[in-house]
Amino acid sequence: MVFRMQAWRVLRHMLVAMLMIAGVVVIIAGLVFIGLDIAYANHVFKGVYVEGINIGSMSREEAIETLRSELDLESLNSDLVLAFDGYTWPLPLYEIDAYVDIEATVDRAMGAGRDIPFYERWVNRATFQGLDRDVKLGIHCDQRRLDDFISTLEATVDRPAVNAEIKLEGRMLLFQRSQEGWKLDSETARGSIMEALSSRDRTVELEIEVTAPEVADEQVGKVITVDKTNHILTLYNNMEVEKQYPIAVGMPSWPTPSGTYKVTSKQRNPSWVNPGTSWATDMPPVIPPGPGNPLGTRAIGTSASGVFIHGTYSSYSIGSNASHGCIRMYIKDSEDIFERVEMGIPVLIF
Repeated sequence: MVFRMQAWRVLRHMLVAMLMIAGVVVIIAGLVFIGLDIAYANHVFKGVYVEGINIGSMSREEAIETLRSELDLESLNSDLVLAFDGYTWPLPLYEIDAYVDIEATVDRAMGAGRDIPFYERWVNRATFQGLDRDVKLGIHCDQRRLDDFISTLEATVDRPAVNAEIKLEGRMLLFQRSQEGWKLDSETARGSIMEALSSRDRTVELEIEVTAPEVADEQVGKVITVDKTNHILTLYNNMEVEKQYPIAVGMPSWPTPSGTYKVTSKQRNPSWVNPGTSWATDMPPVIPPGPGNPLGTRAIGTSASGVFIHGTYSSYSIGSNASHGCIRMYIKDSEDIFERVEMGIPVLIF
């Protein structure tokens, strides 16, 4: 019994001694690792990279010098180009006060070791392992100036969709080509610009919402224009000239009206009906189809009161102001355009 008690005392003392030794070892190891943390406080942790450049275990000054010599700063500090669908907009870095901040990059790299739990850091040191971490470049950028640039870019890029149209503005003929509507995604643009500042690829692809016009160039259809000054009638088809014809228009006392009208009727071999105006008082009430009919062989009615586009047997009058308001054409030309036009198409007289 005495032997057993003595053995137990010996074993207990041994266990206490081992625990004390283990505690001392842990304390010494902790002090060592704390000392290492203090000693390497101004160094980058082992296994830290920037743009694939190993700056692990370097002092702050050594890491700064290494990055300055090995980074392609000429590319990284060159201007950006914003692009969309073949269009480009330059972004000089001085406009947003942007550049690669080497010192901030190294400070970020040094923080990579401090940001992990102390026990993980100590295990890595004890096993001579690094973090194997690639730290992003630090970029300086004036956010207020970037906001101003994006606002200006929005004003440049954003536009409403525009329908294709041939129309009159006063006495001027205007050709409005169709245009897609654009809306810049400003927040995505901001993120893409910031990301590009740390990349050698200096092109930023913008995200722009595109709205198609309701009427494209190829959907305008046919439009008749009448140039009274030059005595030319032009038939357009989807914004392109289909055919032009010489014409006669109203004389000064009976002018052809200017304005926007449309085709309201089409007549083959029409009968002429006396309009009852002063110039027609000596003419019969009706002239049937045939030679001598004032309307020729084809008549296209317009929404302008009493104004027809028609053929005439008085071919000598073409190219002059000779009618009583109607638009005269050679017989063959009136027959040609008659087959080309439909009811309701615009007639622009100017």
